Amino acid sequence: MSVVRLRQFLLGLYHDLPNVLFSGSLVLGSVTGYLPLVWVSMGLIVNAFGVASLQGLFELLFDTSSKGFLASQLIVPKNAACNIITGGKPGSGETTVVAPSYWLSSALFFATFVIYNSIQVAMMPVARGASQDKADIRQAFTLTTIVIGAVFFLLVLLRGYSGCETYLGGALGAIVGIALAIGFWNLLNVCGAGMVPDVLQVVNSMAPPGDSTVPVVCAA
Repeated sequence: MSVVRLRQFLLGLYHDLPNVLFSGSLVLGSVTGYLPLVWVSMGLIVNAFGVASLQGLFELLFDTSSKGFLASQLIVPKNAACNIITGGKPGSGETTVVAPSYWLSSALFFATFVIYNSIQVAMMPVARGASQDKADIRQAFTLTTIVIGAVFFLLVLLRGYSGCETYLGGALGAIVGIALAIGFWNLLNVCGAGMVPDVLQVVNSMAPPGDSTVPVVCAA
């Protein structure tokens, strides 16, 4: 693959990141039976509905056709380079509401869900009788995931330099995405004692707690 095509592929992947995260989570989770990824895709749907509802509410409450500062923070010119879901014609004079930002809220939802899950798994107490070495490996694994998630988080924030976002839209998008991710994780956690939302599948691999020994399975 040439450098030019690789650059176009990476830029296209970054531009369509929310759609890639949703379709990737849904398809991979469904095909492989990896249910936590399916739940993440469901959370992205909830996030999309939440963002669309808030955008519609702001459009009703505020006059986006004015030339004031608030209107400039709520809308940007409709541009095919910025539009993710539907196409737009550059220079047509039309605008699109970007507060809160769907792109940022979706990307930060995914990043926050993974990072928050890693923190929760790392903080889980070690089962009685379990090997401390294995507990250290689990914490090291989750710490690595947190670092990777933090780097992904920073890459997502570079969207602010694209010209497709506003300060208000970006801030609201970040708040919505982060808040929904944490709330959605805890909602799933109520139903499965940490197993349902665990995208790392660490909890399912842990031995159950015991009084003094950890049960093992012997094979011939």
